[in-house]
Parts: sequence; structure tokens; C-alpha cells
Amino acid sequence: MFSGCGDDSPAAGGGSGAASSNGGAGGAASSVVGGSGGEPAICGTAQGELPEGLTTLEWNDGVAASSLREQNFEITADGKTFNLNEEPLHEAVRFDLEHPARVYGFSIHWAALPEDAAAELTAGLFPDFGHNGFDFWAPDPLYSGARCAVDIDADGWVSYVFEEPIEISDPGLVYVAHLAEPASPVFSFDDSEAGDGTCAVFAECHSALNLPEALTSTYFNGLSFPFQYDYLVRLHVEYTEVLEPEARLFQPVDFVSTPHASFGDYDADGDDDLITDGPKLWQNQGDGTFADVTASAGLSALGISGTGGVFGDFDNDGCLDLFVYAESYTVADTLFHNDCAGAFTDVTASAGIVDLQTYETCNDPANVRSPTAAAAWVDLDADGLLDLYLANFICWEKGTYYTDTVWHNLGAGAFEDWTATHGFLAVKRAGRGANPIDLEGDGDVDVFVNNYRLQANLHYRNGGDGTFDEVAGELGIAGEATGAYYGHTIGTAFGDLDEDGDFDLVSANLAHPRFFDFSNKTEVLMQGADGLFTDIQGDWQKPESMTGLRYQETHSVPALADFDQDGHLDLIITAIYDGRPTDFYWGNGDGTFQLDAYHAGITTTNGWGVAIADIDLDGDSDVFASVPFKNELPRQGHFFQVRVVGNVAANRAAIGSTVLVSTGGKTLIRQVQGGTGKGGQDSLSLQFGLGAETEVDDIVVRFPGGTEVTYAGPFAADQRVWLYEDGSVAPGWVNPP
Repeated sequence: MFSGCGDDSPAAGGGSGAASSNGGAGGAASSVVGGSGGEPAICGTAQGELPEGLTTLEWNDGVAASSLREQNFEITADGKTFNLNEEPLHEAVRFDLEHPARVYGFSIHWAALPEDAAAELTAGLFPDFGHNGFDFWAPDPLYSGARCAVDIDADGWVSYVFEEPIEISDPGLVYVAHLAEPASPVFSFDDSEAGDGTCAVFAECHSALNLPEALTSTYFNGLSFPFQYDYLVRLHVEYTEVLEPEARLFQPVDFVSTPHASFGDYDADGDDDLITDGPKLWQNQGDGTFADVTASAGLSALGISGTGGVFGDFDNDGCLDLFVYAESYTVADTLFHNDCAGAFTDVTASAGIVDLQTYETCNDPANVRSPTAAAAWVDLDADGLLDLYLANFICWEKGTYYTDTVWHNLGAGAFEDWTATHGFLAVKRAGRGANPIDLEGDGDVDVFVNNYRLQANLHYRNGGDGTFDEVAGELGIAGEATGAYYGHTIGTAFGDLDEDGDFDLVSANLAHPRFFDFSNKTEVLMQGADGLFTDIQGDWQKPESMTGLRYQETHSVPALADFDQDGHLDLIITAIYDGRPTDFYWGNGDGTFQLDAYHAGITTTNGWGVAIADIDLDGDSDVFASVPFKNELPRQGHFFQVRVVGNVAANRAAIGSTVLVSTGGKTLIRQVQGGTGKGGQDSLSLQFGLGAETEVDDIVVRFPGGTEVTYAGPFAADQRVWLYEDGSVAPGWVNPP
């Protein structure tokens, strides 16, 4: 059975599948398709020759064993069966360019040749479409041309040599493809199935088929799927730059790969530690390497399991506590108290936090928990006590959803349930992330919630009196509606992308190529002077209109930081599913970006959460993306770090505070995070890139509740300063006693 997947559940896979001679296949998708024209061929004429020394990329073993015309392959999709010899179809071969390259041409072994030696054999080189491994962008070929049957050599090959080589500056995927009408020539393929023949592993299958006229009422321009045999097609390239792994700008730290991570200095020694899935607690050794202290911190003895966690000082004793959330139907969320001596105690019960629900058993009476996909600390009523917002997700088995949970801190270690009260909705949604942000700059911290399953995102605007209004649609950040559909938003990140003094938003969306026409793609949403947001991404079918982001099917979690200290926020976005790479972009300071994943070297594939911190205290931002990556860029500019401390009325960790740093005639803005992305958390120490500026003129901190404190400068660059709510300042990497 050939079936599509509209989610990333464990059972869904990533659009894998293979053609079958008995009518079976799996994993529907679609492609943008079209003819690949070309100038009429002049048969028997010589083309330009390929230069010596090129690298030839090929997947097959060189043995032409068969073709579609010799088989009777059928596929079944949406209850309909298609014979591949009776349908117009594209045959395509994916090539994975590992380095920037110059492409000179390709060679094809054709089958089912016509008797007419002057018959044209048209093929082209095409750009990728979504990086799923089998969809290409057919309307705009990089090259299209024709040869004739008479030009085929004695071994059955014919080459297509470009008049001018094609430069591919960003390594990735390209395709050689052609459109075959019934009974027309097709590519030869070899005699062995790739891998186990299911195409479930991204790296195993390189061939693909697309039926442009099949199921077009459901899928965007047809039906696409990987093919388990390797076509006899070769790509001739010259790699123009070969950067060794050790020369990449970010270097991985030896670490056990894990999908979720949050930074927090739980032992108050000045460097950021980590909480990851498990939960596992990792103590920073002072140099950006980490030791597992789960057992010594008392976490493992409790027998608690969790998906991830966030740090926050809920009792204002100066030590970061920990909330561990569980995306589980049977495992409860857990609140841990830090004893300020390196150990944690489970205080969930005494705090009154009860993870129980009665409206969704998800096919099993034992399923009484809300599957929490993310959590965030936020002072909802500006009383100086940190509250909790929990984004609850989905029952995959039934496709039903859960209501988000809100816990209000009463002080003295107790919490009360604010779920579906104070303006928070009782609506059941597929919540994947909670992202508190003071969007209006009024000191009242709002809550943005990213939702999955083509649902609108939510934004709860804080009224300043402990009540909230849901206004995402009004502000333009709910997503773009196409009928009743929005997007699959997995993660979001707020930052001032155009440097106008307010927060903009990057909303990362999973968007399958087969649903390209209605599912939201990743958005770059700019906040205007009126507080409303506009997506400045252009037409995704016209790359020249875009902000610089490339289309990836499975964009997951974004994070913003000034990695090169030039004063502009840069962007990283992970992508889930096997084989999908992490995107890295340099920010231009106007909401546009420049892709540079190759030099960055963040090699994470199938990535979930991202978190940012200066793990080795060298003054630049490092990245956690499945494992920690140290930023090894040569210093491009000066830095300035700020750690805010609430010691008057705000919460001690100052979570929710907005910090404005003035330098060189402009103001840089950041917020102290209580959670972001998909249940992750960046460092509470805020990083500012100053470029060529050597000092900071002054700093303003807007604490939750609206109290503003100005810290008069100048402050020298290239240091960390601690800013207290009472107006005092202390320099140093470690909080003074």
C-alpha cells in the first residue's frame, strides 16, 4: 500500500518507499514537475569535451540490468493503482554535493531506445526541492538539453556537456532527470536493490520517480517517491573548495547525541551546565566539556524519566531549580528543587503540581498524563515568582490533542492551576513549544505557543493584571491561513532581526513538498511600528524574492545569536527526519540571511532542539544541536555579556527581563529566556556582538512588571557584567557573593 504521512510520529517515517512489481509501495510525497525542454539536437555532432581531472559521481555498479519498460511496476496510492509504463513520469537521480562545486555535465545510459537514430533524448540538471531526497524543482532547470540515439557510444552511454559549467556555491542536492511519456526511452538501472529495498534510510536510495498527472487534486503537482534501484547516470564535477572537518567554524564536543537540551548554571560557578533527555544533568567542567552528574545530583535515584527540562529559580534562593517535562501518556512532569549544594529534590507533590487529565485515554485507560512537548518559566503576574506554562501535544494513535497546562506560583513552594482560566484557552491543540516574550515592551511578559498539525499558533497578550487575551491572529503571528490550514510549527525564536529596537520572529515550519501549496513554510515575521507582524519571505517558488532561507521540508527548531560578533543576529535551524541537514545563516541586519552551512560545519542531521550559550567562556556563542559545538571563529568583533539578577521585586533569575545595550549609535535588544524553541532554553547570560565598538554607552533593563533600571556607562567591551535590580553592577564571569 502506498500511503502518505502528514506528521513526524514514530510510525510516520519521512516519505520513504519503493516501487513494487506486485503493486506495493510506501510513503507518498509530491514534486513540482514540468517538461525539461531544450534546443533541438543536431545528431552526430560533437559536443565540447569534459576537462581532465573531474570527479565523477555515480551510485550504480555500472551494470545495466533493466529498465521500467522491461518491468511491470505498479504503485498504489490513495486507493488508486498506477502502472508506471502507462503514465507520464519523471525519472530522477539525486547527487549529494559534499563541497562547493562546478558542474560540467552528466552522462546517461538510456534504455528502450527508438529505432530512429535521430530521436532526441532530452534530460536536465535540476535544483533540489525540500531536501527529502527524491523531489526536485522541475520548472526551472539549471540546464536542459538533448542528444540523439546515434550519439550513444559502444558501451551505451551518452554525455551532456554544458557550454559553461554551472557553479553550485552551497553544497547540497542536485538532480539529473527527464520526463518520459509512455513507450518513450527511459534510464537504465542496475540489478541490485539499495539497502533493504524499502528506501527507509535517506543515504541508501538515490533514484526517484514522479507521476506529474497522478493525484494532482491531492498532491502538489503529482505523486513522487524514491526508487530502490540505482539509475545509470553520472555527474561530472570539479570541487572548487574542499574544507576539512577540523577547519570548520564550529567544532563538535565529544558528547552523547540527544534531541533536547537546555542551558543553566545550576552550580553557580559562572559557566552553563546542561539538562538533556533522560533527564541527564551535565556539569560544565569550565572548558566547554561536560561530565554526567545525574547520579550525584540526586536525579537518577528518583527513577524519574523526562523528555527535557528548563531551569528557573522558583523560590528565589539564588539557585536554579529544574522542571522536567515528559512527552508521555503515562509519565508525569516533575519539579526539582536545588539545595544550592549540587543536589536536587523532587518537590512535585508538595508544590501541588499534578499531571493528570481525564478527557483523553488515547486508547488505554493507563494514559492519564498530558504529553508535554515543552515547558517555560514565566512570571505571569509580575509578582516576583516564576510560573510555568506547559505546551501539551498529541495522542498520535487517535490524532487528538490536549489542553495546555498553566501553573501559577503562590510562593512558599506551592503552585495553583490556572489552566483554561485568566484568559488561557481550554482549546485542545498540538502544542510543541512555549516561548514567553515581552512583545510590546511594556514589562508584562506575554506567552507565544507554537502549534503543530496545520493549526494556528497562539499568542497570549499579558494585560498586566494577571489576565491574558489570545491575539496571534490580530498581530499576524498565528501563521498564514489557507482555508482551514496553517502549518506544522515545531520551533520559534524571537530576536531583533532588523535592529529597530523590537522583537521579530522566526517560525520554523515542517512543510511537505506534496502539500507545498497550502502548508505554511518557515516564516520570517517582522514587527512594525504598529506592533503588527509581516512575513517578509517572498514567493517560495521564486528564490530571488526570498530572505535567503532555503526550503527544507522538515525545518524544526530555530535559534538566533550573533556568532561572529558583527552586531547582526545569525540563524540556525535544525531539520528532522533521517539525513536532513542543519541550516546555518549569517544575518545581514535587515531580516535577510546568507546560507553558509558548509563553512559553519554544524553537521547535525535529523536534529530537534537547539540551545545557545558561551560554554567555554571565551566570549562567543556556542551551539548545542544534538551535541555541543564550540564556536571557533577568529574574533570578528568585540563582545559584551550581561547577566541580570532580580534582588528587589523581580524573580531572582530575572527571567523575562528585556535588556537594551546602546553602543555606537544603535541599540541591541535581548530577553532573558525561561524557555524557547521546542522545550529548550538558551543561557541566562546574554551575548551582544559589538562589531568594531570597544565600549557600551549605557544599558537599560526592563524587569517583569515594567520597572526600568538604567546602568550608566561607559562599560568596556569584552567582558561579562552582572546587573542587579537595585542598580548595582559587578564585573566578572562569576556572580560575586
